[in-house]
Amino acid sequence: MRMMMSVIIVGLQWGDEGKGKFVDYLARNFDAVVRFNGGSNAGHTVMVNGRKVVFHLLPSGALWGKRLFIGPGVTVNPEELAQEAALFPGLKLGVDLRATVLTPFEVWLDRKMEEMRGKAAIGTTGRGIGPSYAGRMFRLSLRVCDLLSGKPPDYGPLAGAFGYSEDLTGWAEMARKEVEEFAGDVPSELMEIHDKGGSLLFESAQGSLLDIIYGTYPYVTSSNTIAPYVSVGAGFPFSMVDSVMGVSKAYQTRVGSGPFPTELDGELAEGIRRKGMEYGSTTGRPRRVGWLDLVSLKYSVRLNQTNSIILTKLDVLSGLGRLRVATKYNVDGRPTDSFTSIFTGNAVPEYTDLDPIPDVDWAGYAREGRLPQQAMKLVEFIEDQVKVKVSTVSVGQERGMTVEL
Repeated sequence: MRMMMSVIIVGLQWGDEGKGKFVDYLARNFDAVVRFNGGSNAGHTVMVNGRKVVFHLLPSGALWGKRLFIGPGVTVNPEELAQEAALFPGLKLGVDLRATVLTPFEVWLDRKMEEMRGKAAIGTTGRGIGPSYAGRMFRLSLRVCDLLSGKPPDYGPLAGAFGYSEDLTGWAEMARKEVEEFAGDVPSELMEIHDKGGSLLFESAQGSLLDIIYGTYPYVTSSNTIAPYVSVGAGFPFSMVDSVMGVSKAYQTRVGSGPFPTELDGELAEGIRRKGMEYGSTTGRPRRVGWLDLVSLKYSVRLNQTNSIILTKLDVLSGLGRLRVATKYNVDGRPTDSFTSIFTGNAVPEYTDLDPIPDVDWAGYAREGRLPQQAMKLVEFIEDQVKVKVSTVSVGQERGMTVEL
């Protein structure tokens, strides 16, 4: 990869695209790696020499010993931060003073609200992320700097309305000890690195179709997930970003409820799920699976101003005997290539059938730095439809199972 000063890695689907693998894959070329949205609801998986590491809060560049940052747009659970930090002695981590602190109250409230929704439950991770962001809007949440100054948690009428009465004073003292060594002014440190000629890799959590504004609301996450949010979530100007690399699976998945036009069921779905190990890194829930949806991919590429696409899990599609890609929707009898049509109508996908990808020795192809002919046809079809280059393809979990095009 040509060296760039600042790059954003963003998910182009409903999360779980394989962002963790590629943040880890690219991190060796950068001076620092930065998380700028979400919280410990992320589950970024990295596989190195058979060892599986799942990052929920720390940036996925930790295995390279890089400087790591958690920006002001992230909501931080101090206990989970401490658990992950303990896995990496000598960790070089900065957590912004303005980042929201997630307390046991938000975790309790998240699960309480899902219980109250009953059959209409959204399918959250139950880690308190939504209530934490909501508390910030209510001006009730603690920030990291509030913990350091000894300000006690006080959720006042919000806690009272839901019947929560636990005293969090002792918890706050414990939390202060967990975060104080990492606390600092992250945006200033990022600008200092940049101004000295250093390089920054920004890691988005979740996926573009889960964005709180632009995603399939209300079945979305609680934060902005698209690349331009880096200006808010990390305090780093989006205008200074050199490249946005969007990550997409060669098929589609999502966890929880919500619209999914290309969803599959039956034996084919179960085969893809099993072969792709499509179970949530954070929740363990089986993911829903479906064919690649280019209508949604075009939408995400535009939202993120994507410069190149990283295509993951292409190997999972081999040996299925069939390969389809959705190129349009049909909504109430009218064809459309507008993703937003699913907000107001029943979107039925229209497919293009491509040559099936046979079972091959993917490790051999990765060593040779190329793809089998049928897989390359899929890549070229995506590029032609989306008008963005596929720069990199993942054909397995390990770092080495990667083909740069």
